[in-house]
Amino acid sequence: MIQRFVCRDFRNLERIEWRPASGRQLVVGSNGTGKTSLLEALYLLATTRSFRGARPAECSRRGAPGFYLEAEVAGGRGARLGLGWTPGSGVERRVNGKAASLAEHLEVLPVVAWSEADGELLDGPPRLRRRLMDQGLVAERPATLELLARYRRALDQKRRLLTDGGGGLAAWNQLLSQAAAELSAHRRRYVDRLAAELDAVLAGGGLELGRVELRYRPSPELPAGSSSAELLAALERSRGEERRQRRPLVGPHRDDLEMRWRGEGLRRQASAGEKKLLGLALTAARGRLMAGAGRPPVYLLDDADGDLDRARLAAAWRLFEGAGQVIASSHRPEAWRELAGGARWRLEGGRLEAVAGARKAPRDTSVNG
Repeated sequence: MIQRFVCRDFRNLERIEWRPASGRQLVVGSNGTGKTSLLEALYLLATTRSFRGARPAECSRRGAPGFYLEAEVAGGRGARLGLGWTPGSGVERRVNGKAASLAEHLEVLPVVAWSEADGELLDGPPRLRRRLMDQGLVAERPATLELLARYRRALDQKRRLLTDGGGGLAAWNQLLSQAAAELSAHRRRYVDRLAAELDAVLAGGGLELGRVELRYRPSPELPAGSSSAELLAALERSRGEERRQRRPLVGPHRDDLEMRWRGEGLRRQASAGEKKLLGLALTAARGRLMAGAGRPPVYLLDDADGDLDRARLAAAWRLFEGAGQVIASSHRPEAWRELAGGARWRLEGGRLEAVAGARKAPRDTSVNG
């Protein structure tokens, strides 16, 4: 849980110091006031990545020499987490004031987010769903980064060999098969658990959406429990075609997570509102898996009411009832007027203040310098 958050020169946010409350938080404000930037800053601080896909250099406020983000985190591995960027030094990660490795940094503040950029997750390209699986693995166990890095190093070397004609592939296929078998097993188990959790969310949330089928589609298509030797054999069978195309054609970099609703793909079946509700249900399921692994997350929900009517918004808000901390944004405060629960904040003109009449945090709320 975030007890205090400091943001300096990030996007259009010059300086914000905020003490969010526990439970569900709603940040409202006009379009362009920085609500998405606020949630992006929180996500970047926690994960070192932007959910907009932006590079750190693109996040610094115009005219500023860089940006700095900091949070005091309570519970679990409570600590002071810091992340800054300047053109000269690049990204600097700090835990309790000391330089930290990426794995150490990721241990401090578990988060799960849903933003407009995630809208393509349900029916867009497979790379988005591979990222979701790996985010889930790393969020539950940051040490999984080492496995992902091991696979990517071997894959990069194989790509270079194929570009140069494909000589010496056997040794790299051997390394790839070992890392790939381990990664595939992790992804398969994660998808199985995510599917079960999503079933529970949809069944218990009163969403009236029915069941969404999740199925792990590995590359190559081997049965669960296949050995690295079996995966190596599949890599070897593809060697000739890979040499002809000069690129790796088999392996977890080609995996997918199939999502089917009402027997078909979501692209053809779901409306914009249904996709948004399904996406928020998937976010709740991902967060519950993290909590079950002993890492209860902070939920970040950008434009939480977009594409939702009042009934569906109420159902979506109930999905996060009881969560340790949820921070949602909206530019339509009237859509939330009848929804109970949580503290409310307004972001306007670079100032973040508690909304009168809403439940306030137990301490002084917001300061803008």
